[in-house]
Amino acid sequence: MFGSRDSATQIGEGFTDREPAALYAPTYKQAAYDTLREMIIDLQLPPGTRLVEADLAAHLRVSKTPIREAMSMLQNDGFVEIAPYRGATVTWLTHTELDELRYLLDTIEVPALPRVVERIAADELAALAATVDKLREARRTRDTRSFRNLTVEYHRLLLNPAGFRRLVRSITTLVYPIGLRYDRVFYSNFDDAWDLQLALMVARFEGVRAHDAEAAAEAVLSMRESLHTLNVSRLDHPLVAPYFQPE
Repeated sequence: MFGSRDSATQIGEGFTDREPAALYAPTYKQAAYDTLREMIIDLQLPPGTRLVEADLAAHLRVSKTPIREAMSMLQNDGFVEIAPYRGATVTWLTHTELDELRYLLDTIEVPALPRVVERIAADELAALAATVDKLREARRTRDTRSFRNLTVEYHRLLLNPAGFRRLVRSITTLVYPIGLRYDRVFYSNFDDAWDLQLALMVARFEGVRAHDAEAAAEAVLSMRESLHTLNVSRLDHPLVAPYFQPE
């Protein structure tokens, strides 16, 4: 599953012993986009992978047109880089983007917490509590994909009470899908980082449930800083380094 930082991976190589994946969705473009995005997040298509339209079309049982449209959408998301005469390549993770994600999340989320605490209803708290329980269970069973998907749901439920649709959309766009590729590299590979990520989400929820926005914000800022420090310390680790842009 892990890619090499020494050379790009050709898309057709990993599919020779698999059955083609059939797509069932309202539009082939959206289905191709969703499938490729999940493969990139899950590192089935690691950074540096060359994306060949013909091979992808054969694998997903569609024509080249929806593949081409999906790749344009992925380029807009920052997952794919398309260069003249070179084609499309899955983008590398970078230290700068890791710093930027943390900065944007703190900048957008923390100021919203007092409004969330003021406005959140009992049924919204109950839905958030149920999601926290599911996150704990996903961690217990080491279900990394469910944990990542629940992270998105958690942030949506947490911030919906603020009543700002663009705020919710901004956070969920940052967390999913871009941020989840970093989660896949760091949290899925290291138990201490995964545990700290879960602890942050629980502490944030407990602060909101206690109607203590200051406690929730302190948990977010302190634990996210600890996570960032831990993650940066592992940039040269063999389970991390292959996914970051080569020097």
